[in-house]
Amino acid sequence: VVCDVGAGTGILSFFAAQAGAKRVYAIEASGMAEHAKALVAHNKLEHIITVLHGKVEEIELPEQVDMIVSEPMGIMLVNERMLESFVYARKWLKPGGRMFPSKASMYVAPFSDEQVFLEMQTKSQFWTMNQFFSVDISCLQAASAREVFRQPIVEHVDPRILIGAPVRRDLDFETLTIDELQEINMPFRYNVGLPL
Repeated sequence: VVCDVGAGTGILSFFAAQAGAKRVYAIEASGMAEHAKALVAHNKLEHIITVLHGKVEEIELPEQVDMIVSEPMGIMLVNERMLESFVYARKWLKPGGRMFPSKASMYVAPFSDEQVFLEMQTKSQFWTMNQFFSVDISCLQAASAREVFRQPIVEHVDPRILIGAPVRRDLDFETLTIDELQEINMPFRYNVGLPL
């Protein structure tokens, strides 16, 4: 018996059914649950997959499960706030049951990429205008640049552009508590200077 947390279209639920699960509970809080139900019906798997529309924290399952599956990662692993729901779902896990994924690692490292820098800088150029429909908006350029450069960059980073060793933080979803997800500390110190 499998529980799919944040099932979306239910693709992990379908994989679980294909792998031989007797029953799969696909939990989805968004309106995508209706589409997942349509996919389940279209694929004639209603006898295996049950789509439950609601938040994990507000739903009750009729039985304990052997496995919990999910794709709970967002930006920097935690941005979508799905990890709390994934960990919360452990209340339905039988002793000896498994979670997939069961572990994750977060890395922080400084890097230097001139192309990304120029792209980010360009995003705040709008605010350099001193004549936007007769309004001088240039006083907001510095604030805009600060905000743009605070945003995460979500893409693959070639290890060759790292300018410092990464700091790693491991998370074990089978033992992690929801309280531990409220504040994740990754102490690091880098001395980075401009090239001469």
